[in-house]
Order: sequence, then C-alpha cells, then structure tokens
Amino acid sequence: MKLSQLLATVPDANVTGSADIEIKGVVYDQLRVKPGFLYVAINIYTQLDKIELPDGHEFVDKAIANGAVAVMLERDMPVPDGITKILVKSTRAALACVAGEFYGHPSRKLKVIGVTGTNGKTTTAHVVESILSMRHRTGLMGTLYYKVAGEIRKSKDTTPEPPDLQEIFLQMVEGNCSHVVMEVSSHGVDFHRVDGIQFEVGAWTNFTQDHLDYHKTMEAYRECKLRFFRWLEPDKHAVVNADDPTCPYFVEATRAKVIRIGIENPADIMAKDIRYSVNGTEFTLVTPKGSVPIKSRLRGQFNVYNSLVGAACCYGLGEDLETIKAGLEKPIVVAGRFQPVERGQDFVCIIDYAHTPDGLVKVLNAARATNPRRIITVFGCGGDRDPSKRPIMGQIATEMSDFVIITDDNPRTEDPEKIMQDILAGIQDRAKVETIHDRREAIERAVAIAQPGDLVLIAGKGHETTQTLKDRTIEFNDFQVADEVVAKRVGAK
Repeated sequence: MKLSQLLATVPDANVTGSADIEIKGVVYDQLRVKPGFLYVAINIYTQLDKIELPDGHEFVDKAIANGAVAVMLERDMPVPDGITKILVKSTRAALACVAGEFYGHPSRKLKVIGVTGTNGKTTTAHVVESILSMRHRTGLMGTLYYKVAGEIRKSKDTTPEPPDLQEIFLQMVEGNCSHVVMEVSSHGVDFHRVDGIQFEVGAWTNFTQDHLDYHKTMEAYRECKLRFFRWLEPDKHAVVNADDPTCPYFVEATRAKVIRIGIENPADIMAKDIRYSVNGTEFTLVTPKGSVPIKSRLRGQFNVYNSLVGAACCYGLGEDLETIKAGLEKPIVVAGRFQPVERGQDFVCIIDYAHTPDGLVKVLNAARATNPRRIITVFGCGGDRDPSKRPIMGQIATEMSDFVIITDDNPRTEDPEKIMQDILAGIQDRAKVETIHDRREAIERAVAIAQPGDLVLIAGKGHETTQTLKDRTIEFNDFQVADEVVAKRVGAK
C-alpha cells in the first residue's frame, strides 16, 4: 500500500520526503520492523504486565537500521536521506488511522460490542460471547486472551495497540466471524487504541476507584470512560447500569439508544427473585419482551450484574429471549473470576481478581451470600500503583472477613513492607490479621486453618501467571498454587 494512501487518513501530517513509496507493514515497536515498514514512534505501554518503555523516538535509528522506509514522529529530529519523515501532533492518534487503513478496516465487516467499566469487563464479555455464539460465529478480545470462533489465542493487552487490534479483527473476518465482543479499557480509550472502530453496542458495567496512578483523579478517569460513550452513533445502543450512582453521566454523554439494567432501581432489563448458592445463581430475567427464569453457574451478585449487561447487549442486537436464556445458562468459565478450587474438600476455596476496593466489596458480598461458617481472605496490593486504595482495602477486608492474611501482590519496585504497612493503616482490629510476605506461604496458611464450612478467598491476582518483584519476575498462579495446596491437604487425610 502506498504511503500516500495511509497519510490521507491523517489530516495534520507534515511530510518530508516521498509519499509515493510502498509500505509493507505498520508497527510501533522497533523490534518488529522489517524492510519496507512504517515505524510510528509512541510510548509503549502494555496493560497486562504494566510495563512502560521509553519514548519510541529513542528507537528511530534502530527502526531505520531494521529496514523502516518511513518514520512517524511527534517531535522533529533528523533522519537519513531517503527516509520519509512524517510529523504529526499525536502519533498515537495517527497510528490508529494508518493501522485501520493498512488492514482495510476489517472491523467494519463485524458487529462490534465494546464493554467498559472498572470491574466486570472480562466476565461480561464472556457472557456476551456465550449468548451470541448460540447463533453466530463470534470473536472475543480481552484481558485473558482473544478467541476467534472458539479458538483461544494469546493476548498481551486488554485493549491491543491499533496494528495488533486490526490484525486480530482481520483474523476474525477471515475466520468468518460476524460478531466480536471486546473489552475497552480506559487506557485503550486514552491511547487512541479504539479510534475509528464503529461499535454496534457500547456497554458500561460500573465505575469505581482504579488506575489513579495513571488518571490521577476520579474525574479524569470518568471522563475517559465517557469519551467512549460519546463516540456511539445515534442508531447504536448504549447499555448502562442504573444502580451505579454515576449512571446519569453516561446517559447524558451518549447519543445512542440507552438500555438500562438494574437490580435495585427501575430498568429496562432487570433481575428479580435472585437466589444465591455456592453452585451458582438463579433469577428471573425481566425484559420489555417478557420474562424467563435463569439458572446460571456464575456466582454472586456482581455476576448477576455482569449477566444483565451481557443480556442487554444481545437484546440490543435483536437476539430473542430463548437465545439469551440459553447463552446465560451455558457453563461460562472465566479464569480468576470467582473461580472455585474443587478437590472434594469440606471447605470452599475461591480465586478472584478483585484488586480494587469496590471489587473486594463485591466478591466478599458474594462470598457471604453463600452462608459460609467463616471467611478467610488472602490479599495484597500492587506496588507502583495507586497507594490511596491500600488502607481502604485493608479496612474492607477486615470488616467483611472473619480472618485476613495480608501478603504480597506484585510489589514491583516498591518495598513490600511499606505496601503492607499502608494496608495495615486502614485496619482497626489487628487481632484477626496475619502478615506473610511470601504469597505461597500465605495461601498454605489460609488452607491450613480452614475448617469445615469455611470459605477461603484468595483475591487480587486472579488469572495472572507471574509475580513481579523488584529484581525479577517469577512464575506464580493463584489457582495452580491453591489447587496444589488443597490437594495436598485432602490427600493427607
């Protein structure tokens, strides 16, 4: 594809050199550059591993050495003769434009459903996929992985960078998918990763404290979420949570047709007569087109909300109640989301990704709804991230649990003891708290003291497979460790 065709999508491009050259690829990572490629210099930020790399402008020489024939920059700098230089105001915004054009805008051949919100994005996306896949070849894109019509492929970011995103869309089109549901993170919006994508449905799960290390204020964080809703066209649908206090902001922000979901407040789609158990949840799904009983294997009130948002997305797409019911009642397994460890033990052990104050409240409420004898909670807080939530989570854990073990959770470059002290600052009753830095030892301790009828909650890391320390990253998966520890205890009897 000619560079001139790509640059026609970037209105503020200032070009030095020839635009009449063939571009064989568009990349933002100098290590991926091949001969004939366009290199776009951005700050690379991968959400899953929370790795921030230096300014991409520092790697322009290496990109050219690897074969780049054109470079796109935010700030002017000299380049060798024969290399086309493109100056733009925002390389991230421009990257979205040229990536979409280079790959032929494959998302326009799909019905795209975007799910945003502080908590619940991953599970909600799986709910949507479960319903839609009853009748359509459906793709899924999110934190855990991406799926093309049921085939799982590795994912790096919750919302990938534009070239990666467009390539995945193309794979879905080539795989004969007609629909795709994707998680839309606040970073994805702010970094222009979803610019130019036409969403059929935009869904919002909830809004609570998170990512303040990046957004700095709740207002800035909320504005980022609202920006996604402002993009929705008037003939599309916006799904909002009527039970969340910030709902009016999202309703006001969008031009799309609003579908409200709720349990407590009047809404278009509601759950009534809810019955919780350790094995799942039963409720009546109430919609403008009628009501149906649902027996879901997902547990807890927060998963009822996730189910409602997912059902509302599919309702907006025109799916009938029978299809929605069948999709909600299929087994939906989401790694690290209220995931049980089942070894025939006489107590319950749950793994959950809850790593925000609101997330911890919701998962502990869900745990309490199963009527356990005691709740034993293992959790920590990440290093190099919003420290203000640490004492809040300490208070929540101790007030809503019978016993708490505070441990490490990706301390990164921070002193683990400092993180632990921040958490302890919010705790009044220290008598029911232990501190164990080693996460495996903390899990072993929780399982060891569990008695018949207890519930052990291991919160914070969920699906993650590593623990990031100051000087290294080690393999660590809460589910695998807990499964080993529980199996050992059961086998010892």
